Amino acid sequence: MKKVVLLVIMTALIASIGGFASGEQESTQAGTQKAVVSEGPLAGKAVDENGKPYILGYVLNETGSGWMSANMNYVKSLWERAGGKFYSFVSDYDMYKEISMMDDLMQMEPDAILLHPSDSYAIAPAVKKAKAAGYPVFAIDIGVMGEKVNSFVSTDQADMGYACGKYVLDNSSASKPAQILEIAGGLEQVAAQLRQKGFYEAVETSDYAEVVQTIDTGWSSDVAFDGIQDAFERNPDINVIFSHSDFMMQGILEGLRVKGKLVPKGEEGHITVVSIDADPLGLQGIREGHIDMCAENNPLTPSAVVINIILAELYGVDYKDEYVIEVPVVTAENVDSDARWANLPSGKYDEWSVADQDLFPTPVR
Repeated sequence: MKKVVLLVIMTALIASIGGFASGEQESTQAGTQKAVVSEGPLAGKAVDENGKPYILGYVLNETGSGWMSANMNYVKSLWERAGGKFYSFVSDYDMYKEISMMDDLMQMEPDAILLHPSDSYAIAPAVKKAKAAGYPVFAIDIGVMGEKVNSFVSTDQADMGYACGKYVLDNSSASKPAQILEIAGGLEQVAAQLRQKGFYEAVETSDYAEVVQTIDTGWSSDVAFDGIQDAFERNPDINVIFSHSDFMMQGILEGLRVKGKLVPKGEEGHITVVSIDADPLGLQGIREGHIDMCAENNPLTPSAVVINIILAELYGVDYKDEYVIEVPVVTAENVDSDARWANLPSGKYDEWSVADQDLFPTPVR
């Protein structure tokens, strides 16, 4: 598989494009067609030679997390800025529903299908069926195993885990060994498996770091809360928590508070917490001293890249089968930077600029 790895620099400059009020997400949501904007790098790109809008359908597992909400709404905004029609189908982690949604989407005869699946393996037959019917299929953030998609765009999942593990090692020692509780996402997903793999590759190089318990939360904050209670009863010496996502952070921090262990960094009894995403909750935790570090999983850059790749498919322009974005590390030193995606105006997706990236530039028809 060809693979492109490139550090993509995000700009937080806000484009002067009219905003919109985002409504509550439903399980199936039809995008509202907008007039083609007259300015911007995507203007008129998702319209064919006869002026007909291209249709993009996005099947995804959830929109409850900060990352997924930003990702879905930003993809929607970019496609509509380009003049296309957008439809989203949200499964809420119901894999049977997700497969049915793929069938429903194909009845709408989309020009392209985008996926963020609940189960990387279980979605493969539906992907095969869609491709056999002539629909190009793309994946973002979470890949498909068992059937090749046209292209897959993600931040390097293993590197995000590795960055968290390296931070733990850099802040541990033989006299202060790390006793680590891993709060995993859904380990049936390749993304969670790779985050775990990267973290283990870092900490297993040391004699003073040990993962004492792993809890598979299925990306549930409630399960994370319960897991914290159980873990500290089993092993009160835990002094590090590695979370696969800020999505579980509300449960983690509340769990620590209930156990009397929510202590800010620099104070006696502080539990080192490292996580992935650097979403608004993650940045808030860093500012408050309850989270030490986040490996940033920026939803804007892969969204901008995948939109350009989908346009390339529609134009007959060549592209690669995988694009991987490198990982910024967020700590108290850079949490307020304009480069942080979670510092953008909340919910104002149409005001977010088109990501400044050179991984795959906007194609020419």
